[in-house]
Amino acid sequence: MIEIEEEIENTSGVSPRLILGSFIVVAVGLAVVLGLLLSDGDNDSTTSGSPVATEEVAEETIERTGEESVSTPEPVQSVSEEFWETGSVEILGDPIPVNADIGAAAPAFKAQPNNSGDPIMIDPADGTVRLIGFFAHWCPHCQREVPRVSQWLAENGVPEEIEIIAISTAVREGAPNYPPSEWFINENWPTQILIDSEESELATAYGLGGFPYWILVDATGAVIHQSSGELTEEQFGYLVDLAISIAPQIT
Repeated sequence: MIEIEEEIENTSGVSPRLILGSFIVVAVGLAVVLGLLLSDGDNDSTTSGSPVATEEVAEETIERTGEESVSTPEPVQSVSEEFWETGSVEILGDPIPVNADIGAAAPAFKAQPNNSGDPIMIDPADGTVRLIGFFAHWCPHCQREVPRVSQWLAENGVPEEIEIIAISTAVREGAPNYPPSEWFINENWPTQILIDSEESELATAYGLGGFPYWILVDATGAVIHQSSGELTEEQFGYLVDLAISIAPQIT
């Protein structure tokens, strides 16, 4: 430092003390300016929030985001399918009695599917073999048989050679297992479901004597088999095999 001062003195003729004092003044000025800049920086960080405040803001943002996500409307869902529990029935022929003779003519009829307001026509003499089951939602035997048959059909497949139809009948609003439409859905029933009238006209016309009730009708409309009461899987399998055996051969 002394050598530098001497060199400066020799070259400029300015007093070393004056130069040193100037350096001190400049240094002080720089310190003041730096202090102001740092002070402005501190003010900026305070405005943006301290670490604690930032966490609180972040938490508040998350909470608000969560609230907004909860209140965000869900995508519009497709219109739910409408179901009927009872409907109009028209019997187009003479009813058959309980325990009808083999070969008796089963009547044609019109009835609604449980998912449609439009009746369909079932003509037993139209060349199709039909196995028709009648079920009451409040019947404990039916409550066991419907899932059993559904499972059998799921495991073995619905045979193409015949038509299997379920008839929901004797519907009682307020009775156990109501509404029957939900019952069939919950049990994964795989085939056509038709609904009887409030007076159970279809069940009466087809000779129902107890629940569950199955009737097998051949391709000409003749009654081949009737059975009332709960069936085992083996017994139901026998009915299906019998129905297939009398079905017209598909060529």
